[in-house]
Amino acid sequence: MSTFICIKDLPSNKGRPFNPKRFIEKKSIDSKISGIFFYSNSVIELADKNISDRWINYSQKQNIPLYACRNSLVSRNILKKINPLIQVSGLGKLLEGVITSKKTLVIGKI
Repeated sequence: MSTFICIKDLPSNKGRPFNPKRFIEKKSIDSKISGIFFYSNSVIELADKNISDRWINYSQKQNIPLYACRNSLVSRNILKKINPLIQVSGLGKLLEGVITSKKTLVIGKI
């Protein structure tokens, strides 16, 4: 069984170092993750090199593709700040992930 994750907003870590693995495990995901899609305000986190490097390291170790919403990046003027290892894509990629996975987990308010 696979789970596709859409992150709309990341919670504050209150000064603690951000750990994607711990964050995902906290959400009790016990299946294979087919992809992680950053949407809306969550893309702001990807403009921070330290945080994006942690997501990239986690995704490479777990073999999970990372996607960032093109419109969310453009509207925040941070498209050029995104690491090239994170795939910039449209909402079609989000729909594809939802349709092709058994479960979808949305993190943040819809």
